[in-house]
Amino acid sequence: MKQPDIKLIVTEHFASNPTPASYQELIAILRLPRKHKPFLKKALEELSAAGKLVYVKRRYSPPLPKKQHRTERVPPAPMLSSELIEGVFDATPLSRNFSYAFVRTEKGDFFVGSEDTLNAYHNDKVAIEPHFRNGKADYGRVRRIVTRANERMAGDLSFSSGKAIFICSNPKIHNWFEITDTNGAKEGEKVILQVSNWGSPLAGKMPGGKVVEVLGPSGDPQVELIAVIRQYDLPLSFCDEVMEEVNNLPDSIDAREVARREDLRDIFTFTIDPASAKDFDDAISIRKDSNGYTLWVHIADVAHYVKPETRTFDEAVKRGNSFYFPKKVIPMLPERLSNLICSLRPDEDKLCMTVITHFDPKGRTTAQKMVESVIRSNHRLSYEQVDELFETGKSDFSKDLKDALSWSRELSALLSAKRVAAGYIFFDLPEIEYEYDQEGFVRRLNLAEETESHKLIENFMLVANEYTAEKLSQLSPTSIYRVHENPDPRKLERLGESLSYYGLEYIISEDVNKSLQYLLNSMPNADYHKVFDRMVLRSLKKAKYTPEHLRHFGLGMENYTHFTSPIRRLCDLVVHLLCKTYVIKSSKLKLERKQIALYAEIASSQELLADEAERDIDRTYSLAFMKKHLNERFHGMVIGTNSSSLIVRLTEIPITAVLKTAMLPGGPWAYQDRAMRFVNTKTNYYYQLMDKLIVDIVDVSDDIYLELANIDSAHTHAQVLSPQPQTKIPKTSPGRSSGPRGRNRIDVMTPSPKSGRHSGKKRGSRR
Repeated sequence: MKQPDIKLIVTEHFASNPTPASYQELIAILRLPRKHKPFLKKALEELSAAGKLVYVKRRYSPPLPKKQHRTERVPPAPMLSSELIEGVFDATPLSRNFSYAFVRTEKGDFFVGSEDTLNAYHNDKVAIEPHFRNGKADYGRVRRIVTRANERMAGDLSFSSGKAIFICSNPKIHNWFEITDTNGAKEGEKVILQVSNWGSPLAGKMPGGKVVEVLGPSGDPQVELIAVIRQYDLPLSFCDEVMEEVNNLPDSIDAREVARREDLRDIFTFTIDPASAKDFDDAISIRKDSNGYTLWVHIADVAHYVKPETRTFDEAVKRGNSFYFPKKVIPMLPERLSNLICSLRPDEDKLCMTVITHFDPKGRTTAQKMVESVIRSNHRLSYEQVDELFETGKSDFSKDLKDALSWSRELSALLSAKRVAAGYIFFDLPEIEYEYDQEGFVRRLNLAEETESHKLIENFMLVANEYTAEKLSQLSPTSIYRVHENPDPRKLERLGESLSYYGLEYIISEDVNKSLQYLLNSMPNADYHKVFDRMVLRSLKKAKYTPEHLRHFGLGMENYTHFTSPIRRLCDLVVHLLCKTYVIKSSKLKLERKQIALYAEIASSQELLADEAERDIDRTYSLAFMKKHLNERFHGMVIGTNSSSLIVRLTEIPITAVLKTAMLPGGPWAYQDRAMRFVNTKTNYYYQLMDKLIVDIVDVSDDIYLELANIDSAHTHAQVLSPQPQTKIPKTSPGRSSGPRGRNRIDVMTPSPKSGRHSGKKRGSRR
């Protein structure tokens, strides 16, 4: 068989699609068989040497077009309609070489074809002309850019055909930018670009800007961290006015303030936090007698020091929450407040807001109240210390502390069972935990285990959060709620169809919580949970802050808010202010509904920003770590698919990588979307979810790319259940009814730190 002209194939591809592509991506796009891979490599090298392709950041593309001397006709601005609605532009699909994007609005998510995006970029606020179908959001056209998300961007400087170009570190910024002034920056350096023009796709005009700051060499951990901080425009310091205000706060508590509060300093109290934490914003006291249990949840009274008329409060509103990075925390409040004055450190008197709850011996609530208090913590414990006691029974703790932890363990188990009965949905999805060396490079990747001590603290914080939301719903005209709306029935229907191919049945009932609980409990083994818990989670909506009093679906609660972390979350600080006015009635402060709505909007948007920023730095560090393992062999399991790839979770290192179907032997491969399966159209051989693979890492660039190992045992089919028809959900669900065994990811649970991992950040900080 005659060898095809690979150079011609590549040239014709880029003539019709100039989007940059890596070697691995070209193999998949061009659907080249394994035997032609060496010829592709040679063709790309020859085309690059001849100047017909440029090679930048491990991607090939045509040379940049030369500037035209003629005046280009720019299409006139579209007429604006009074029916335009505003939303946030999501360029995730464009960044993955798809020809569309989305605009997220209050009326739903609108599909936008690439030809209708104007020059919008990821997270820009845009005005769209919306189109609906059956009253639901369908598609839209971007008619105006309302606000740019990033006037400055962090990224890498490279050269293409002698021209300086900028490649944003954020992969969702889907275009390259032409650099008009390098400011002395060199190839391979991380820089900050000030955008001067956003280009015009319709006129063929490339976006551009000038370098305003050189951060240092790409790949250096500290440089990469600063790049993310710059990219998201995060503040690295507090202004002089805020610092002066905080420095003027007294170190000691006024005796008159202590006298008017409930004095709880004689009650045995302790904190449980990550070993590296410095901001202790919650403490626990507990007693047990013949009537049951009494639980005190003490939360640092930040609102006593940070009031709406202060510059410190204004700064907290601006930041929205604390940001956690490797060996770096950008706090919502200055450290004198977060780590000293408000932190519930042992053997120091502290002001708190305390929720006191009485339970009967079966864990049922009999009475609750909230008070302003003064406490004195007796012990500062880490999760690891508590877990060691629970697992081994061995510890040098005092009898008082052992008794308190034993009672806490008993009550937590009762609360877990109670929450399961109410519809609390648990997911078995441990997150990746990073350990760093002294230079900031990733040293090891582990799966973060949620232990009994974490569940204990989570259960107790839920008690305080639920009570607070219930009282504010009764007493305050407006509040901030943490809500999680019911899932879209259409998504659940599609989920059920996909699950059926793997022997799982989603049984629709009036109680959706019970339906999902039963589904999760019916999964037979860990492999099923690794794949399908994630799929179930993706079918649900995201939790958010809002003044609308809606239920929290994932927690199975009618009333829920965030009250327990005022040091690092704006919502909690505002909720404390409302509690002082309407629950405790120690304050006359009134907040208008529009103010509260604004605070809720800021809290939600800044939480999303924190998630995205933290994911970016984790992704950067993970790629740097995996470059050390290039060409090494690993075992893995297929945990997901898309139209051109298998998504594989490695076994030896808990990280996800991509195996393009073009790299699979045989073919052609047809993608069955609902079954999430690739089938050989000639032989009916298939690859599907949960299949076990042996793979080689062949490229680490914008992602981690794999190739199936060239051995007989490289692919093993998963053992899939046969469908088991059900007509109704049993009254008692099997498996995990005794309590949680995984983290509840609906409300964005987060891992505890180890060796610098998000120092000071608690697991469950975004429940």
